[in-house]
Amino acid sequence: MSATRTTAGRPLSVLVLLLVAVCAGCSSTPDIDLGEPLDASRRLLEMGRYEDASDIAGPIARSTDEDPRDRAEAAFVAGEADFERGEHLAAFRHYRYILENAPWSPHAALIRERLFEIGLAFFNEERYRGWGWFDSRARGVEVLETLQAYFKRSDEADDALRLVGDYFVEEEEFEEAALAYERLFEEYPDSEWGELALWRAGWSRMQLSRGPEYDRDDLLRAKGRLEESLRLFPKGVSSAEARRDLDHVRSQLARSEVIVADFYRGRGVAAGERLRLANAWLLYPDTEPGQLAGQRLEAMGLDLQALRNDPMLSSVDAVRPGRDLWGERPE
Repeated sequence: MSATRTTAGRPLSVLVLLLVAVCAGCSSTPDIDLGEPLDASRRLLEMGRYEDASDIAGPIARSTDEDPRDRAEAAFVAGEADFERGEHLAAFRHYRYILENAPWSPHAALIRERLFEIGLAFFNEERYRGWGWFDSRARGVEVLETLQAYFKRSDEADDALRLVGDYFVEEEEFEEAALAYERLFEEYPDSEWGELALWRAGWSRMQLSRGPEYDRDDLLRAKGRLEESLRLFPKGVSSAEARRDLDHVRSQLARSEVIVADFYRGRGVAAGERLRLANAWLLYPDTEPGQLAGQRLEAMGLDLQALRNDPMLSSVDAVRPGRDLWGERPE
């Protein structure tokens, strides 16, 4: 046996440094035999010596020469020590290592709780504010999405997605906000946040629209979500907001049809003008643009009631959004 190694195969220098680390500054405390480094890190954690525990457990967790179970246990000790020190990012990385590499870990339930607390810390603590998309608060999204991915049926999973959606709203990242809220409603339809998520998904889609002069897809997607919200929750806590937003979206959609009708009129394409005016009147008759479209059709000598029975005079079946490529997720 080499004179520089212990019987357990640990470098003797590690144990020497360990004893020095434990006893430094502790003249009133007798030397303590903490044993092997992993056991020592556990005891240091229990003693509240978090920095020492992290310094010893961290290298074990990163060493590819260690047994996988020892690495996972060391990662948990280091994660707990870093969590207690307020080193949230370091703690999160240790916890994520366990989730990715040690599904057998007995610490899963506590890790789930820790992830939720870390996500809240990234969102709410002042030290994580003020640097835009690349700030540390954005780490909260990563943490909470990790929680939701690994603990889909947990009580915190739907809360995590709501917080992610709220974060993106605050950052005015409305596409990401809509996707988060839609995931919340679709994956957790019985969640207490279901109604709120469905309305906010529609509201976020509405925010993406640049107006009736542009692509109407976002308005149509907003309309679909808001109509679904009112159908499922007609007297819900968000019903007044959903109805207000739906009225605005429908008016904008009617206006978009009239704008295209005016385009055709300016180029002498009467059939195109009539088709788009008919769309506006048939789909949105209670809006101001829809009513004006009806008046223009009557001025052309058209029977408005006849429009309802002749599909050749409108294109209402084509008024639906295109594929939402951004929102598509691989299975």
